[in-house]
Amino acid sequence: MIDNILKIEKLAKLALRIGLAIYFLYFGSMNLWSALSTTQTNSGWGILIFIISLITAVLLLTHFKAPKLAALGGAIAAVSFLVIVVVLAIIEIQQQAMPQMIILRVLKDLILAIASIILLGESLKEMVRERITKPFPVR
Repeated sequence: MIDNILKIEKLAKLALRIGLAIYFLYFGSMNLWSALSTTQTNSGWGILIFIISLITAVLLLTHFKAPKLAALGGAIAAVSFLVIVVVLAIIEIQQQAMPQMIILRVLKDLILAIASIILLGESLKEMVRERITKPFPVR
């Protein structure tokens, strides 16, 4: 019974990790597409967002091979979602959007930030597990 629960938890965290990586790839691709399809002078921001999103997605997926890099990816993801919350909330308040939509978007990004923090914790836990189970050096 306990083994089945742990398998479900492991599978859910894997799905969360892959889902966030797909989200960052999609988010970055949309910004890259927007930057390349316009002739505006600020298209560099779209390219920068794409690069950061691509790096974050790759770092999130390195959990099983390099937990330190995955922890860095989780931290970048959490910070990114918190920045998105603040920036989009400010923009939508200035545009006088419906309060229900502002709250919904803020909650969505906060939940994604919390999910990123969970993955950050999982990668840190894996780093500790590797350190504890590593054989002692021979003198």
